[in-house]
Amino acid sequence: MASWPGDSAGPDPLVVLLAVILLARFLLWACLGTYLDHRLARPQPAKPKED
Repeated sequence: MASWPGDSAGPDPLVVLLAVILLARFLLWACLGTYLDHRLARPQPAKPKED
């Protein structure tokens, strides 16, 4: 692939965008999993019965 005269030597912007999206998905998935583990590990207090 020919490089244009104005091109920088850095990575392709689409590759950077893909890496950022994948990193964000991983972090969100990890945080969501931790949150669900925290919610499910603790037994919910029983609501008192109202007569």
